[in-house]
Amino acid sequence: MIDKSQVLEELLEAMIAEDEDVTVRAVCRRSNGIFKHATDITRNEARRRTVEGAIKKQEAIRTAVNRSTKKSRAELEKLAAAQNAEIEQLQADKELLIASHRAMILSVAEMGGFATWKRFFERYQAAIDRLEQMGSLPAASVISLSSRRDA
Repeated sequence: MIDKSQVLEELLEAMIAEDEDVTVRAVCRRSNGIFKHATDITRNEARRRTVEGAIKKQEAIRTAVNRSTKKSRAELEKLAAAQNAEIEQLQADKELLIASHRAMILSVAEMGGFATWKRFFERYQAAIDRLEQMGSLPAASVISLSSRRDA
């Protein structure tokens, strides 16, 4: 047996999410025959209250959206351009920090202190993994000294 109250709530949530006008007739159209007539909803007190609540909810959402979108198209374009510029600057800053971080680690490693540096991150393997993903840890290349002597 179909739980008509559950179906009604799901239909109403979908209509609100899709910004479709919530009316009793619109619910009937979307119900695929579960609610054949508007009176199937309006005569049942609980169903009628559910639809009325959804209508009020939709009105509140639309009012909030209208209040927040009172900016002109030009203002929105200017805001988007400013945010895009900020994103580009943040990406450039990140690249600079990664390069600087790699240089510092190479300097520490060159002086023999890489093990000491890594000791600060022993409990933070996730941090080391993230630094590797970002490309901020230098790649280690091992050169065998014994093979150089033989040559």
